[in-house]
Amino acid sequence: MSWMLSPASDLVGFRWQGLLDKVTREVQGSGDDETSTLANRMNLAEESAKTMEAVVPRIYVNLPSGVPADVTLTDDDSPVDRCLAGDLVVMYAFDVGTHYEIVANRDLKRLGVSRDELHERAVGNLRAMQLDARAHQGARTMMLTAGGNYEATLLLLPEIWDSVAGMVEGELVVSVPARDVLYVTGDASPENLSELRGWTSKMLEQADKPLSRVFLRRNGTQWEPYTGFAD
Repeated sequence: MSWMLSPASDLVGFRWQGLLDKVTREVQGSGDDETSTLANRMNLAEESAKTMEAVVPRIYVNLPSGVPADVTLTDDDSPVDRCLAGDLVVMYAFDVGTHYEIVANRDLKRLGVSRDELHERAVGNLRAMQLDARAHQGARTMMLTAGGNYEATLLLLPEIWDSVAGMVEGELVVSVPARDVLYVTGDASPENLSELRGWTSKMLEQADKPLSRVFLRRNGTQWEPYTGFAD
C-alpha cells in the first residue's frame, strides 16, 4: 500500500567548511591574498542565501537537562526551537544549497520576524517542496519515506496524516527513531505496538544520529506522547 503526495525533493548536504578547505588547498600556490579573497566571496555567498525563502524545519531530540552541553551559547547564538511532542523539538535551518545552517535568535532580529512567523514560513516552504511522500506497508507497521532528508518533518504536515490515518486500524501511533525514518501503526492490537517498538529499538541502535524512542499520537492537529501500551 503506497501513496504519493507529489514529486520528490532529495537534498543531501555536506559541510561547507570541507569545501572551503578544499578550495583553499587548491589556491595555496596563488598567494594569501587570493586565498583570502576567495574565502570572503564564499562566506558572502553563504550569508546572502540566509533568507526566509531558504528556511526549512528540522527535527531534533531534546537532551535531558542533566546532560552537560558541549558548548555554552549566548542568547543571540542560541538556536530558535519549538517543542513538538515528547522529547522532540523543531529547529529551523537555512538551506544554503550545500548544507543546512541552523537559524539562531540573532537571525530573527536580522530578518525582522517572530518565532511564530518563522515557523509558519518554514512549514510553508516545506509544503512547497511537494515532497514525494510514500507509505510502505509492512506486516503491522508502515514506514513513510520522503526522499531521505525530510521524513521526520512530515509530522508538521497535517494533510498527510489525514490520509495516513485511514490506512491503520485503531488510533494512529508513530515513532521517529531517526531523522530519515518514520514508522506508523495503529493501536487496535498490542501486536501492532510490539512490532513498532521492535523496529524503533532496532533503528535507534543502527542510526548514525538517533532521535526518539517515544511513541506519538495525534490529538486534533497536534502531536502528544502516546500513553497506551508501548513496550
